[in-house]
Amino acid sequence: MTATLARTVVPISRPGRRNGLAVSPNRTQVERLHAWSESWADEPLPHLPDLPPDLVDCLPEAVRHAREALAPGDPGEVMAALVSLASRRGFPLPDGIALELDVEVISTWPTDLWRKAFRCVWEQFRYRRMPEVADFHGFIEADLAERRSRLHRLESLRLKLETVRLKRTWDEESRSRRTPPDVPDRGMDR
Repeated sequence: MTATLARTVVPISRPGRRNGLAVSPNRTQVERLHAWSESWADEPLPHLPDLPPDLVDCLPEAVRHAREALAPGDPGEVMAALVSLASRRGFPLPDGIALELDVEVISTWPTDLWRKAFRCVWEQFRYRRMPEVADFHGFIEADLAERRSRLHRLESLRLKLETVRLKRTWDEESRSRRTPPDVPDRGMDR
């Protein structure tokens, strides 16, 4: 018997990708950075230790990946999926603005999380009515909150490091203004 990959109508993930995003080549550094940002998230700025240089270098990439992980989905895909669900289960679609608002709200979620929510509703929703946004959201609430929290912690760390850099620059400028310039001795005794 040969092993085959199960194919789904809605692809959950692609090879070489994690949660729908490309796997970073320096994954270990990014994971260290996430751990660092989480452990120092609530610490006041004066207590922030010096971040290892390799982690400072991967911070912009980590922030970019965190933003990509929250990139909104495709409203067309959401609409097509809701129409398919309503058709399959024999539910009437919401009228006019209600359907538009459902699509608008759901399409702000990342595509992979929307697909996860859709699959969970498809498999587990038992009520004889069209699922509402909250029904979909319930399946991905923790994942969405974790992604938002991760981006917030990374952005907070980035801003703290920028503040530390600016403070050092301003301190150096202040010291250079306060120290009197060296005046050469002209050999005059008083």
